Amino acid sequence: MDLVKKSKKVLKKLQLKNGGITATPMKQAYPYIYPRDAVFVTKAYNRLGMHKNSEKFYYFIKNNTRIEYFREIFHRYNETGNPCVTRKHEHDNNGLIIHGIHDTYRHGKSKNFIIDMWPLIKICINAILKNKRNNLIRTERSIHEFFRLEDGFEIWVNCVSCRALYDASEIAKELNCKEHKIWFKEAEKLKKNIKKRFMKKNGLFKKNLKFKDSPDITQLSPFYFNLVDSKKFLKKNMDYLKNNLWYSEVGGFRRFKRFDKVKDWHWYTGGSGAWIVFTLWGARFYKILKDKKNLKQCLNLIEKTVGALNGMLPEHVSTRHEYDLWKKNEIELNHRVLNGMKIARKTNQMLKKKTGEDLIAWATPLGWAHAEYILFKNEV
Repeated sequence: MDLVKKSKKVLKKLQLKNGGITATPMKQAYPYIYPRDAVFVTKAYNRLGMHKNSEKFYYFIKNNTRIEYFREIFHRYNETGNPCVTRKHEHDNNGLIIHGIHDTYRHGKSKNFIIDMWPLIKICINAILKNKRNNLIRTERSIHEFFRLEDGFEIWVNCVSCRALYDASEIAKELNCKEHKIWFKEAEKLKKNIKKRFMKKNGLFKKNLKFKDSPDITQLSPFYFNLVDSKKFLKKNMDYLKNNLWYSEVGGFRRFKRFDKVKDWHWYTGGSGAWIVFTLWGARFYKILKDKKNLKQCLNLIEKTVGALNGMLPEHVSTRHEYDLWKKNEIELNHRVLNGMKIARKTNQMLKKKTGEDLIAWATPLGWAHAEYILFKNEV
């Protein structure tokens, strides 16, 4: 199976007529537009020569979400662009939108596009700098959307924000705007402080400055956003995460250590298990490190999953036992979660039939997972 072609079909179907990009198909687990997920889908679009689709998404954000009023990119919107906010102050979204705009410009080269996006870029930069404290960016929530892990100075938000400042500086330079030098200096200062305060003496990065040790896949953020290029430090972090987050029952990376700082089952939606997006991060970095053994282990999960699910990649795959524990303890059995459970029952039968293993795939297909596969194939 050509998974790039299959992924392209999946990602095209996720884009609505108005430009919005849903995380999953509308009647499944995540029938909303999550800017975080959508940015990575646009990066995949760009590598597939579909930068016009990407531009359409950013016009959707600019024209429908009233950023100029709320002064923040929220974590999700409905299909018409209205906020569907359950948690505010996930400040990585402000930076991710800028990063996606810049990536789209790099591939599409449309000057009119960045001219049109300029007001949105300035609002997002102001939102980033508004949250600057002690030369770092403070947030309440981030990629995992959970304050116990992320409230305070958190690595993903800081790396996203730093990348966004560099990207915005490049756009300002293209437009001959004075902000070019100002934002570049801010990016340089932030990168310096990320290395100084988040990196331990042994080369490992911290998830959050308030934790002495808390294994989390986002410790790879400095490498993911090209702020650190040391293979020595990359290997140290990969070894640490493999030892602490590898889900051997399925084969793949968890997002964080089970019940380390997070004590309730809800944050393991569907039973946690091996997350496809983060396992593809692992594959990307193992390929950079020329670690064939671990690369193969990561890709085994991808191959097993798409082979059983007709070429579709879910959010994560867990054992039936862990999934059942989550169901027993879940506290938010809303309509979309019940829809997710319905699809999960079908994937369980498909996985059992094709693999002989009693596994559950959650949120199938997930746009971000397919996008990461395209990025893995095109950027490594």
